[in-house]
Amino acid sequence: MMLVGCATSHRDRAWLDDELRERMGAATRGGEAEELPPEIDVGNGIDETEVVSLALWRSPVLVAELTRIDAARASLDEASRPANPQLTLMGPLGPINAAATLLVPLESLWQLPQRTEASARDADAIGEAVLMRALDLVRDARLLHAELGLAQDRLIVRAAMSAVSAELARIGEVRARVGEISGLEFNLLSADARTAIDAEDAAETDRQNARARLAASLAMGSDELTAVFASDAVPATLALDALIDVARSSRPDVRSAEYAVSAAAARAGWERTRVVALAAQAEGQWNNTAGLSMRVGGRIELPIFGANPGGIGRADAEVARASAQLEVVAQAVIMEITVARARFEQAARSRDAFENDILTSLVEALRVATSGFETGEETYLVVLDVLRRTAEAQLRHAELVAESRRALAELERAIGARLETTR
Repeated sequence: MMLVGCATSHRDRAWLDDELRERMGAATRGGEAEELPPEIDVGNGIDETEVVSLALWRSPVLVAELTRIDAARASLDEASRPANPQLTLMGPLGPINAAATLLVPLESLWQLPQRTEASARDADAIGEAVLMRALDLVRDARLLHAELGLAQDRLIVRAAMSAVSAELARIGEVRARVGEISGLEFNLLSADARTAIDAEDAAETDRQNARARLAASLAMGSDELTAVFASDAVPATLALDALIDVARSSRPDVRSAEYAVSAAAARAGWERTRVVALAAQAEGQWNNTAGLSMRVGGRIELPIFGANPGGIGRADAEVARASAQLEVVAQAVIMEITVARARFEQAARSRDAFENDILTSLVEALRVATSGFETGEETYLVVLDVLRRTAEAQLRHAELVAESRRALAELERAIGARLETTR
């Protein structure tokens, strides 16, 4: 019976680290004492690969989640052991000097396989759930990293526009003195320059806030924390059906739901073995005249008024609930992948259009208009209009770059792995 009840689970912390290395190229801190992964230097900024490593290495949320694996392993160890025998000792009273009773609960032996199977599948479900939580943390860190990158790009654009506006205001002041433009025109240029300075200041505040949010998610100080990007190349995605197939086989929450169904079915079988409670009993007595005498027998619970209907009913309801939850998760996976893929491809198309056509044309138009204003060939209205359009286009381009990064993070979380590992 002990051998039959040897169901087990290999989803421990080592398994989690192996899965994370395969899926995301990084692992948890484990028992290591280092505050940062050995290969990471935050002094020159952190790229997306480093932010993934830091999220898994330092996140206190993940540390708390890892204790669920430890608790599940402890529960499995407890479930795989039969109930302890009970020994009762009684002192002398009357002619009997002493008595001892040994009670062995036999029902725990035939319940052992189902109980161990249920606990092992629970451990599997919890391990997969913790893995999914780790992937969520990676996604969240990547989104915050993209937000910091957007804030930095926005600050660069605002600073450049502020510098151009200040230069236009300086030129306008000179031309107003010699009577080439009116005082009203100069006042408009000055107001635009002050507005640009205020927009730059707001962009700096946004950058500081984005840096603080990322630092908090990584349990780090925000001083001098900057986001860098090793590559802005947009990877090619797979067909929708292929992505769904990958997710069905690798999404941890799908597998967790499947193991939850198995665990519920095992518990239902366990509840059915609890209809009868049987124990073996041995009793020994000692007195001065007869010496040692023994009695052996057993104890059985007679299922007259109930054969564990409550436990069986609850277990069957849990099987139905777990099966329905599995269907809910499966449908959610399809929805998430469909939305994430569409969002990713739309961001890629818009970004390509801006980089190859719109942005290039506007930057050249701004250069020509500024040069024309300096020589007096163009009015300030032309320059301001081109300046406004260029600033909006550059900000939109920065937003599209960030959107493509966010969409990629959401898509890879939706399939449960990096796109590079699915090919």
